[in-house]
Amino acid sequence: MTPSDLLPYQTFCEWTDTTLLVISENVFDPLIYYSHIVPVLIALPFAFLILIQRFESRLGQLLFLLTILFSLWSFFDLILWAHADPAIIMFFWSMLILIEPLIYFTAFFFAHYAIYEESPPSWSIVLLSLGILPILVLLPTTAAIESFNLTNCWREVTEGPLVFYGYLYQVFVVFAIFLLAAIKQWRSPSRIRIRSILFALGVIGFLFTFSSGNIIGSLAEDWTIGQYGIFGMPVLIAFLAVLIARYHVFNTKILTAEMLIGLVSILTAGIIFLQSLQAVRTVSVMTLILVLCIGTVLVRSIRTEIKQREEIERLAGSLKAANVRLKELDKMKSEFVSIASHQLRSPLTSIRGYTSMLLEGSFGKLPQKAIEAIQRIQESSRYMALSVEDYLNVSRIEAGNMKYERAHFNIREQAEKVVDEIRPTATKRGLVLMFGAKCDSGCMVNADIGKVRQVILNVIDNAVKYTERGSVDVTAHDNLQKKTVTISVKDSGVGMSAESLEALFDKFVRAKNANSVNVTGTGLGLYVAKRMIEEMGGRIWAESEGEGKGSTFHIELPLVQ
Repeated sequence: MTPSDLLPYQTFCEWTDTTLLVISENVFDPLIYYSHIVPVLIALPFAFLILIQRFESRLGQLLFLLTILFSLWSFFDLILWAHADPAIIMFFWSMLILIEPLIYFTAFFFAHYAIYEESPPSWSIVLLSLGILPILVLLPTTAAIESFNLTNCWREVTEGPLVFYGYLYQVFVVFAIFLLAAIKQWRSPSRIRIRSILFALGVIGFLFTFSSGNIIGSLAEDWTIGQYGIFGMPVLIAFLAVLIARYHVFNTKILTAEMLIGLVSILTAGIIFLQSLQAVRTVSVMTLILVLCIGTVLVRSIRTEIKQREEIERLAGSLKAANVRLKELDKMKSEFVSIASHQLRSPLTSIRGYTSMLLEGSFGKLPQKAIEAIQRIQESSRYMALSVEDYLNVSRIEAGNMKYERAHFNIREQAEKVVDEIRPTATKRGLVLMFGAKCDSGCMVNADIGKVRQVILNVIDNAVKYTERGSVDVTAHDNLQKKTVTISVKDSGVGMSAESLEALFDKFVRAKNANSVNVTGTGLGLYVAKRMIEEMGGRIWAESEGEGKGSTFHIELPLVQ
């Protein structure tokens, strides 16, 4: 049929021309513009705001895609109401048949992500895709659109069986989403159940309303009924607004109060363009129901937030008082440790002095068994003296009373002297303790020589204690580019896991496998070493490939300029 053949029908039916595809006097009821434009103005900005704030959110991406498809459907459907050209009407009618299953396919993805927070299983994607395949194949045939109806002036087409197949597909998807929500409700805690139910109700409410309008319109051939189904989209947006207010979905900063004001403003402003009193009443009732539902949830959410804020303020006051008290207790603890450690040093000094005199024969010759017992006393008192020194250092560090007497010295020489001091102990344990150096700069540093020696001694002593067989290699090497010098202590001992390495330099922390080799130790030595080295402008760290694979400790200080 050519345009000239259509001219008698156009004149008789008083069909008019169309501007921008949708502006025409052929649209006899302003409620049609309201029903098609207002839901889009509500849904599209809402989804866009969520997308730009949480662009990486798959849920936000799916919501935006769903609103885009819905907006296209609304625009194409509005063309059918406005246009008089049979070719254009039949084309866009076919597009509606294609877009509708895509809306439901996307809605299923959105619902699954919303309820289960993950992508649907592959088999469900394949099943739903196969359901769309007949529509894609048969869309250009008479199975979709049989003819253009010229028996009346309604500018409608005669739909084929493919349209009703599409309705079955829509019903199937709605039922599948219902099953998703039912299964989640059965398996989840109460709070997650409510969240899943709200998501499911919003999606099912939208799809059910949308399908009902289309199906009833097709069966009754009354397309004015179908336009009410478009208001299912504001229903979905209302449920999402509730979810944002109560459960902070999308992790978005959008305020529900602002969305509610915008939603009501759009719905109310649209009433201006309505001329029929019945249409005004219908829209007013829908707006009232929507405002009451969202407003009730919003008021409850605000009340809950106010109670939570008051509780937080009360707890903050209690925590502030508790924090002051804890600082006082921490100070008292540090003072107690300092006093107790000082009190312990005097008897320890006497014990170590007299044991040395006994072993040297100052009080006469001793039996061999007595010598062995005194040697054990001497060794134990040495470890106890080191522990006391650790406690004293911790109390000084935390009180800010640690003094550093800086001077220029050769750290390579000091490291070698410490190695010579510990070598007899290593040899007694059957270990090889070696020292090597490569210092092009002279390895001069500016630091507290006593404390640096203490740190090096601590690290090498640990390497010897936690190595049952093999060797301990100590090296001194400089880096002229970084202007640093490093003392590295590598052993073939018990090694450490990555988890142990992370917390190794914290207070009272020892590697999990440390007790299997050495039961002594306070877990304070490395903490003190780290604080001392950092106070002198350096750093200390450890490396290990894993348990049983040895460890390497590095002590780094800046070179003297």
